Amino acid sequence: MVVRLGTASIAQGASVREPQSVVAEGVQTRQRALSALLAVHRGELGSQAAVSAALHGVVGLDRGLLTELVYAALRRQRALDRWIARACDRGLVGMAQPVLVALRLGALQLADMPRIPAFAAVDATVQACKGTPGHNQGSVGFVHAVLRTLSRRVLAGDLPDRDDLPPWIAARIVQLGRAVAVDPVALQHAFCQAAPLHLQVLGSGQQLAERAASLQDQGVLGPALPVPGAYVAAGPAVLGHPLFGVTFLAMDAASAAVVRWLDPQPGWRVLDLCAGRGVKSAVIAGCGAHVTAVDVSVAKLAQARALAMAAGTPLQETLAADATGDLAVDHHSFDAVLVDAPCTGLGTLRRRPEIRHRRRAADLTGLGHLQGQLADRAVQWLRPGGVIMLATCSFAEEEGPLWLAGVRQRHPQLQRSPGNTLWIQEFLDSAGCLRTLPTQFGGDAFFAARLSDRTD
Repeated sequence: MVVRLGTASIAQGASVREPQSVVAEGVQTRQRALSALLAVHRGELGSQAAVSAALHGVVGLDRGLLTELVYAALRRQRALDRWIARACDRGLVGMAQPVLVALRLGALQLADMPRIPAFAAVDATVQACKGTPGHNQGSVGFVHAVLRTLSRRVLAGDLPDRDDLPPWIAARIVQLGRAVAVDPVALQHAFCQAAPLHLQVLGSGQQLAERAASLQDQGVLGPALPVPGAYVAAGPAVLGHPLFGVTFLAMDAASAAVVRWLDPQPGWRVLDLCAGRGVKSAVIAGCGAHVTAVDVSVAKLAQARALAMAAGTPLQETLAADATGDLAVDHHSFDAVLVDAPCTGLGTLRRRPEIRHRRRAADLTGLGHLQGQLADRAVQWLRPGGVIMLATCSFAEEEGPLWLAGVRQRHPQLQRSPGNTLWIQEFLDSAGCLRTLPTQFGGDAFFAARLSDRTD
């Protein structure tokens, strides 16, 4: 059956209502998922913030279902759209955004979530539309009719394809695979999977070991990862543990590797130039360093202060400022400067799946200028002999090796400084830079270079 877009009519024999025996549970979960997806597609929120807001007040298994619905719908959006378009006379042309988002949500359940009965997926999604802004009787009937068509196609073995990446990103991943000698097909597949939940235990040395042992005894930590303090979470419920945010945080192991490789020592003065909400700052402070966190967002800095305070290691200072300009700090006064620069975020495709729909190849050029400015400014605040860490959550050459090459050309006094940590060796490329991949331990794809100011 092909449904005509723009009408509320349904082919003979179809019904807008399922039999009374249909279980209506999960409608509210799907309403929350629809609201989160619409917020992402309108550019109001990123996926992480949208999911966090949607989860407020949700308990039990519905938390996991809601999270899966939102992230999976964003990951599979391209393939789902092609599948949905074949069920409509006019494809997706002229389709209102709330309608398309609802169809994606229902189609996802039908195609990729076989544990949910088809009738329940259709009914719950249709009922959710009735409580979601942007829908009327006609659009609800249309969503129902298209999902009924798709449910029959599933029975016939007609499913969405697995081509979930924009061509330009897929091509970049192939280039990455060849550069790091990893099967490009396996790498593309890894970037299209759900991201695991990683935890980072705060502290260093004996304190880190004792905290990790205690959390393991409490069933919080799963398998250890090859980064100090990094573990797979025993399950999503651990985020409700009373020590969450006190002795451990949610942090991808690739991101943690950047901080742990910096190897901040007790008493060091560390400048975190792009602190965001302060997760890296909190880990650094947990090592005994005195952290000055800088970010353009006052709200994020408030989160950073609260995060470090809850962990018992307050930040020394926070500065709401543009780090490409002047800061109210002395030049050449920091033992270490962390430049986790704004980037395309291509390395976090699994954790932030909306990136594949928002980013364009041209963004690499525009952000490259900002990254260069931040690195140049960072050098001014680093003391002679100090350590500067350049990092991005991206696998693009422009946001990694090429960025580093430009910085070193302008600042020849910056020399590679691998540090004394042995664990980092397995993540270093032939040039001595950190390159993490989702095929290694399920983490994001990060680039980082550890440099030292060797000014004579």
